[in-house]
Amino acid sequence: MKANTFTLPFILTLFFALTGFSAFAQGAKFGKVNDHELKMSQYAQDTSAEAVVLSDIGFTKFSLNHGIQVITDRHIRIKILKKSGYDWANFEVPFYVQGGDRERVTSIKGVTYTLENGEVQKHKLDTKSVFEEQHSENWYSKKFTMPNVKVGSVIEVSYTISSDFFYNMREWEFQTTIPTLWSEYSAEIPSYFDYKFLMQGYHPLHSNSKNNKGAGTPELTNYAYTWTMKDVPALKEEKYITTLKDYQAKIEFELQRVNLPNQAPKIMTGNWEDVVMNLLANDRFGMQIIKSGFYKRDLANILAQHKTPEQQVHAIYEFVKGKMTWNEQNAYMARTSLSDAYSKGTGNAADINLLLVAMLKEASFDASPVLVSTRANGRPPQGSPLVNKFNYVIARVFIDNKEYLLDATDPLLPFGMLPVRALNGSGYIVKKNEHRWVNLKPVVYSKFINTDVTISANGDMTGQAVESAGGHYALTLRRALNEQGEEKFAENLSREVGNYKLGKPVFENKDNIGDPLHIKYNISASGNGQQNSIIYLNPLMGHGDKENPFKLTERLYPVDFATPIDETIITKYILPAGYVIDEAPKSVNVLLPENGGKFMYMVQQHGNELQVMSRVNINRPVFYAEEYVYLKEFYNQIVAKHAEQIVLKKSSSN
Repeated sequence: MKANTFTLPFILTLFFALTGFSAFAQGAKFGKVNDHELKMSQYAQDTSAEAVVLSDIGFTKFSLNHGIQVITDRHIRIKILKKSGYDWANFEVPFYVQGGDRERVTSIKGVTYTLENGEVQKHKLDTKSVFEEQHSENWYSKKFTMPNVKVGSVIEVSYTISSDFFYNMREWEFQTTIPTLWSEYSAEIPSYFDYKFLMQGYHPLHSNSKNNKGAGTPELTNYAYTWTMKDVPALKEEKYITTLKDYQAKIEFELQRVNLPNQAPKIMTGNWEDVVMNLLANDRFGMQIIKSGFYKRDLANILAQHKTPEQQVHAIYEFVKGKMTWNEQNAYMARTSLSDAYSKGTGNAADINLLLVAMLKEASFDASPVLVSTRANGRPPQGSPLVNKFNYVIARVFIDNKEYLLDATDPLLPFGMLPVRALNGSGYIVKKNEHRWVNLKPVVYSKFINTDVTISANGDMTGQAVESAGGHYALTLRRALNEQGEEKFAENLSREVGNYKLGKPVFENKDNIGDPLHIKYNISASGNGQQNSIIYLNPLMGHGDKENPFKLTERLYPVDFATPIDETIITKYILPAGYVIDEAPKSVNVLLPENGGKFMYMVQQHGNELQVMSRVNINRPVFYAEEYVYLKEFYNQIVAKHAEQIVLKKSSSN
């Protein structure tokens, strides 16, 4: 099935949300595909859907015969509506292995049904085509592709997952990126295990129930739960979100307590004190930080060259960035050892940032790791200490009682600035007796464009422009410069400003990543070669907003810009002699509620000099769904104002 990123594994689809018509999905039997499913040609509630889940039914039970096992049966049925939906025939079922304990994916069955000339054609999945793939130290998957899939086909798959990890029941996803007609999950949970049920998402349950089922022994009761949803809309990507996983309709299970016969009750949720102590004692986390022999000579050289604490911390940070190359793998645990990563000069996020922490601590600075969940991984829950919800780690250090958060994975990151991927609310500081949540504060996305232009009577324009970039905008431009080179970058810059001709840009502070990046270039436009009685001007010389990023009538998800935004565009025109302003945009001052943002637009004239200024401030990164209507209208006014023209008219007295 099409690969998604909704689930517990770091890159895999754990559950493939599929649907079923509520009228017959509840009693769906494998192999009993009906005419309505086969003849269905589109989904009326979402005609853009490339496929639709007809039914997705799961059932989990506990086996106590030979140890404790959690067994889940899953039966999935998908209708392919368009060629673009063929990817939903690709299935990937992840499973976890740790030491002698493991999950097993068995009893895989699959059939593709297609109606051809009034006859149902069946093509069974050949079990020999099922293969296993390893993705990391602990995560594997069973992968297979359903045969002979066409537009109109119905795909049916079932499998069983047997897990030794009873403390980590798999979540159930009611929603995915195609519509789901019917999703039903049932679980029989023995009274030995007390789970907390965590519902997420915006789509309501169709039904839920709980019943007691006797287990034949006085001390044990099985509780039978069922949760269903119907007509679940597709999750659709929208601009400015963290990850769709944060908004997906699903249920998660958190084991609170285990009360086995003849044993004292065991609390399973734990606390941060225990989690921190376990991490600090872990061979691939805390124990790596205290090993220093492999870098001592390099550290001694750094400390000898820099005397003040601020200089030393900056130098250590720059050394690690220069020494290590990130392999683009997110992790909060070192792969093997920091000394091995150090000798190779490459590693995952944990290898690099735990090394940074280790060197800072060895240099006698107050430094600690900070657990982070990347934006693509979803926001970490703050109610319980669930370390498996994190997938990244950064460094925290104090200099003169001021706290800094550092990430050494990107050589272009200035000191104290985190990459956008790590800007996901809060992280957790891992330090004995001082562990706590810390706000992952973003740096402002800053853009300032200043253009000076002289206009002739025939409409020719010549001038100079300076674009200054700070914060995350500077990081974006520097990365583009590195990847594209100056020539290609200049081509793309010319394309952005449209009908104006740009001279070869000159870059200042290109390599001084702690300073704003300046781009200077000449700008020009040709008139019609003769004197005009009327001249039309684009006030912002092509730099204004041309499209509102928010197009939906309403929005269910918060808007997450990741960083505050400060964009200022100033254009100064020297008007040709004998011309006056006939029409010009009116100045405006638009405010978002609760000091969320501000849009200022001003047009001023002093003699033959005309100045236009636009400034957009977004003061906070996150706006909630109920604020969407204000944010949409805010950008509507920006786009409308930026589209207005200035009209110059030759004065009749000349």
